[in-house]
Amino acid sequence: MGKPRYITTPLYYVNAKPHLGHAYTTLLADSMKRFSQQQGEDCLMLTGTDEHGEKIAQSAEKSGKSPLEFADGIVKFFELAWEKLGIRPDIFYRTTRESHYKLVQKALQRLKNQDDIYFASYTGKYCLGCERFRTDQEWDEKGLCPDHQTPPEIREESNYFFKMSKYQDRLKDFYKENGSAISPQNYLREAVAMLDSPLEDLCISRPTTRLKWGIPLPFDDKYVTYVWFDALLNYVGGLGYTGGKPTKETTEEKGFKSEFWAEAQHLIGKDILKTHAIYWPTMLMALGLPPFKQLLVNGFWLTSGLKMSKSLGNVVDPITVQERFGSDAFRYFLLRDMSYGHDANFTWESFIQRANADLANGIGNLASRTLTLVHKNLDAKVPSRSGRSEVDKTFLSQLEKIPALYKDHFDNARFHLALAAFSEGVANCDRYINDQKPWSLAKDPDQRDRLVAVLGTAMDALALLSVVSNGVLPEGTCKLRTALGFTDAHFDEKAGWSVIPWALATQYLPEGTQLGETPRLYPRLELPTDPE
Repeated sequence: MGKPRYITTPLYYVNAKPHLGHAYTTLLADSMKRFSQQQGEDCLMLTGTDEHGEKIAQSAEKSGKSPLEFADGIVKFFELAWEKLGIRPDIFYRTTRESHYKLVQKALQRLKNQDDIYFASYTGKYCLGCERFRTDQEWDEKGLCPDHQTPPEIREESNYFFKMSKYQDRLKDFYKENGSAISPQNYLREAVAMLDSPLEDLCISRPTTRLKWGIPLPFDDKYVTYVWFDALLNYVGGLGYTGGKPTKETTEEKGFKSEFWAEAQHLIGKDILKTHAIYWPTMLMALGLPPFKQLLVNGFWLTSGLKMSKSLGNVVDPITVQERFGSDAFRYFLLRDMSYGHDANFTWESFIQRANADLANGIGNLASRTLTLVHKNLDAKVPSRSGRSEVDKTFLSQLEKIPALYKDHFDNARFHLALAAFSEGVANCDRYINDQKPWSLAKDPDQRDRLVAVLGTAMDALALLSVVSNGVLPEGTCKLRTALGFTDAHFDEKAGWSVIPWALATQYLPEGTQLGETPRLYPRLELPTDPE
């Protein structure tokens, strides 16, 4: 097996159906996993659903269902969305699973036993949308939650608290010693700034007098666990951690995949930076576990300048997009049009324009006209590579620089630049074909050798481009490779479209290989008349 790698999304809250924001993070995780597997790494991907808390209880009550029945119904939409988009997580984690209950209770008891949890009264400003108390500095100039645009609720309660402040200095040292622990760097600076002032301890319980839908505290059944303390443990729970001391000598933790945890990368939105950059690592430190390797923090998808949010009603349904336009176009647009870490604006016009320019008129048209010429003039077979001119060799040698450039961008979360490099490669290939005019060469019997050289060079370029973009465009690239005569591209019901090894980018088919049928990879898209 190759080097272990672990990629996670947040657990999505099931108070409503999935939207484009959820799809972006999950499609990115899936693309990263496929890219990792292309490099020969043993990559695990986790996603799932966060199913406890006050918002779930309220939504369930409005629907006339029990919280679990309500959650079960919403979870089906997440599972359907990921299936339709070709996303195949290794772990789909639900916080209502029995093993998670046991993990949370065991972890809480450990922290209580080691004097990291205490009981006290507290008065604070609470945001129901965030399901947490916010400090005075975390409300906007109007006194509203910046994410949900709602005023705070003043709550006074007696609750249990985790001694988060006890681990403040250790956390500061961790970020000082690990400059790439949070990316992009502006979010690392934001997290470090949170540690410049004394940390408050974390309220980790809710009284059952106002909330019963949660995991009961093991040492006081009059309280349930705060949803964020509960949910964050999924990342290690998904790897088999059960709440004990994760040492080699501890038999009960022998199932914990610590080698994957050492390579953990969490993909999160910027609105949950504090919970993941402050709450989560201090919890890990208290449990004797090393912090994650990296937080990758993305911006928001906006519509009309507002964050896409179920509560604001300005969402885009990923299932609808896939059914109308296919998954590849959706994947490509989301990764190409968001500069990671920054906000991006979604409009149907920009989506259609990008898909048509880069896919339909780009790689799709390039593949169609090249393969059509090969079928028509070269008996649908891979031609000889002898007789190539310096122009052909120079073009292909320049194109062969793209895999290294693409990999560097993708490894460093510059996903839009990786796809820009791919798109530029397609454009260069188009220019090469336009300059060499194989359709004119085909009309002159004396130019037969030149025609063979040009079309053979273009086919090798297509083979390279199909490998480079395979992680983001799994469906189209596999169809293209089949059309080119490769046997390494197929659809497996469990694994999805094939992952094509990166090393094959510059390994071309032997002369005489029979091509498959020419596919229509990416038809032009039309602006929907009834966008949702």
